Amino acid sequence: MSGPSVEYFPSGTDALLTVSIGEMRFTSGDICILAIAVIAAALSALNLGRIAQSEGRQKRLLEVLRRDPGFCSKPLLTPQMPWYQWLGATVAATRVIGTAAQEKLLEALLAAGIKGHGHLAALLTAKLFSAILSVPLCWLVLEWRHFFVGASLIRLAMLLGAAVLGWRAPDVLLSRLAARRRTRLETGIPDALDLLVICAEAGLSLDHAIEQVSRALRSSNPEVAEEFASTAAEMRVSTLRDQAFDNLARRAGVESLRGIVAALNQSVKFGTPLSGALRAVATEMRTERMVRFEERAARLPVLLTMPLMTFILPSLMIVIGTPLALRISDMLARGP
Repeated sequence: MSGPSVEYFPSGTDALLTVSIGEMRFTSGDICILAIAVIAAALSALNLGRIAQSEGRQKRLLEVLRRDPGFCSKPLLTPQMPWYQWLGATVAATRVIGTAAQEKLLEALLAAGIKGHGHLAALLTAKLFSAILSVPLCWLVLEWRHFFVGASLIRLAMLLGAAVLGWRAPDVLLSRLAARRRTRLETGIPDALDLLVICAEAGLSLDHAIEQVSRALRSSNPEVAEEFASTAAEMRVSTLRDQAFDNLARRAGVESLRGIVAALNQSVKFGTPLSGALRAVATEMRTERMVRFEERAARLPVLLTMPLMTFILPSLMIVIGTPLALRISDMLARGP
């Protein structure tokens, strides 16, 4: 039996990639189905392995508890790291990802609202798999459509570019998530400031007022409530309240929050009235939000020009010009 070979069989105006192994021939559709089946089988095997490991750990734990009832009072061992976190930690340990790049990725995760341990390693694993999968996809498109058949250097450059784009794709997704979260924060912070003013005028301390605002906004704006709850928890733990406010502005990534942080720091250090400063900052933020809405509304006529010219104008010309064209054709058909 001869080895596998790649042949091209034209079909109409298109050309399909066919892999022949002996008398068996696989078209590009069969190759795609086979690749999807292999990936699904691999994911199923990983899931089954994880379930088997969990069941095995439960059985061993039950056996140990039967043999040694005092096992629960003993210190527990460190849980095993998942495979994707291990792979991400391995990538982070290499020179491909430096310390500055890791700090930028952590800031992007915080801006997108993704907190906790292990998310940086998971992000690096996602970037690695995205870069690896983009290369065969690009090669399949090049072979399927016969792009740059005689130019090997151009194909190699395109494969490298696909790998770079695949590596950067999770960063683009993170930036979109961060932008949406920043918009929700900018929308909900003026209401949070009004509630903070009401709580401060009611006699609550600053940390209790921030905690009460986080509870009140939990249903209407979870992002703002989460940030205020984190700030309240940090104020309870740390004695440096100005550092907690600075961390709030850094996590949110909203420029208008820096004015709020300055007002809060001034109130903590010098004992100045908090309600008046917060009310002025809230009014300013609402004015900025209204300006952004007006700017978006002013952009609508320009954005609607292309759809108007593409869809509405041809239909309007057909509706207006068809009766006139039919009348002219009838008059020409009658003759003199």
